[in-house]
Amino acid sequence: MANYWWQDLARERYWLESTDREDIGTDLRAPLVDGSDNENWRYGLFREANPGDIVFHYDKRSGAIVSVSRVAGPAFEAPIVWAARGSYARDRGAVPTEVPGYRIPLAEHRPLKKVISLDEIRSAREKIGALYDALPQGSRYFPFELSDRPIRPLQGYAFKLPASFVELFQLASPSDANAPRQETEIELGKFRDAIVAIEAAADGYAIAGLQRLRAQNRSLTRVRQTIFGNRQLGTDWAFHYGGRDELQFNVGLDFFPDGSRAVRSGVAFSFEPSRSLPDIEVLVPKVARFNAYLRDHPEAFDGMAMWHWQDGERSVDYPVQPIPSSMIRHRTFIFLGIRISLDEFDPHAALRAFDRLFPLYAFVETVAGVLAETLEIEDARAADILETLHLDGGREIDGGRWITATSRARILDIFLRHREIQRRLKATLTAEGVRDVRLEVPIGERLVDAVAQHDGEIWFFEVKTAATVRGCLREAIGQLLEYALWPGATCPNKLIVVGEPSLDRSASSYLAELNRSFPVPISYRQLALD
Repeated sequence: MANYWWQDLARERYWLESTDREDIGTDLRAPLVDGSDNENWRYGLFREANPGDIVFHYDKRSGAIVSVSRVAGPAFEAPIVWAARGSYARDRGAVPTEVPGYRIPLAEHRPLKKVISLDEIRSAREKIGALYDALPQGSRYFPFELSDRPIRPLQGYAFKLPASFVELFQLASPSDANAPRQETEIELGKFRDAIVAIEAAADGYAIAGLQRLRAQNRSLTRVRQTIFGNRQLGTDWAFHYGGRDELQFNVGLDFFPDGSRAVRSGVAFSFEPSRSLPDIEVLVPKVARFNAYLRDHPEAFDGMAMWHWQDGERSVDYPVQPIPSSMIRHRTFIFLGIRISLDEFDPHAALRAFDRLFPLYAFVETVAGVLAETLEIEDARAADILETLHLDGGREIDGGRWITATSRARILDIFLRHREIQRRLKATLTAEGVRDVRLEVPIGERLVDAVAQHDGEIWFFEVKTAATVRGCLREAIGQLLEYALWPGATCPNKLIVVGEPSLDRSASSYLAELNRSFPVPISYRQLALD
């Protein structure tokens, strides 16, 4: 078993790419096996990196650590063009060729203000030796060879860079990275200039229509002509006019992993009460819609990250993900977006980020009703599982938990909402005269959310709590068809998707088109809890 000594150490989030690529910072890529068809950690180690981790880049052509990036997503397998560069590879005349490999997306690639040359690394031989000896015994995955010869890069591509090495050369300061920083007047001036530049360049971007959308949503008679307003502009932050009780478009002074200044650009929730937001509970339904959109559209946030401030302390970056209920409390600020260099600020980069996030904002602020994530039913683990429907099975679901739950839990607790929809579905069908309704009926190793027997027919119901009727249909139909049509299955007379959103014209047309081809009719039934 590999000795990944850093796995439980929060500050150990640094890596080193050693390469002579001309496109450094585009991504990480390496073959799955080496020239001997063996898995080799010197190629594959980056697969242990997590989104949000920091990658420094050693350029073999210049003999220096020259730049830094952030891991923007998980590794995925893909063919790559590769040729090994070591002495053994040179001896056997290795040439670039397409091989099975993996890639890892990167974001925020930028040069270091001060490159760290190999000569500088060699001059710190004694200190590097000490930090190396302090690492846990066994495989250290260190990028430099320490021997009687002068320090040199170890042959290979992917290495773990200890936080102590990063601190030694002041590439970043893990111990102080999350501490509040005092901005200089020059930095604050540049930030104010950035706000002006965003407003001046906004024409032609979707974000320019933000205030028109807000006026429509809130039935406002006056439409503001700017994104930001004076009351929404602080010394080192700004959010859109009227955004205090909304998912807000937010910019602010921030910093890159190497400590240099940046401007964050994206959307945020601020759970700090104020005169215009006396009760943060009004944001809870919006967090539920935010979470629902993230689950339905994970591809929309490639290259972005999330981070938060809580009680004055900043988190590390982490992948874009739903907000847990535990984060919805006072003195918490949650951000999703990108960072742009303060010294080389590009307002169009900020505006492009806003436009990518505009559909999220529109969904959060305009969709009626409370939305939540779907409860997935686990697939059968064996291909030859029996598909028999056990109509003598099933269970009762009482409404106790829903009745006693807090308002916030009813909105955010996915399992709670799913179970309550099941319970109300049975009560409604029974009231309509359906004589036998059972919940969570076994079919092989899986469970059908509800099965009804009525007038000699069998109906299958699948409950979904996705954000839209389209999402409910997308998530349920595949499961219902498998329950009904897999070889050996009990074929029902009707398949019904149950969800909270109302059926619209497009969804009705979609179902009509499906029913022209499918052997079992599929329909949709709305059952909204709120």
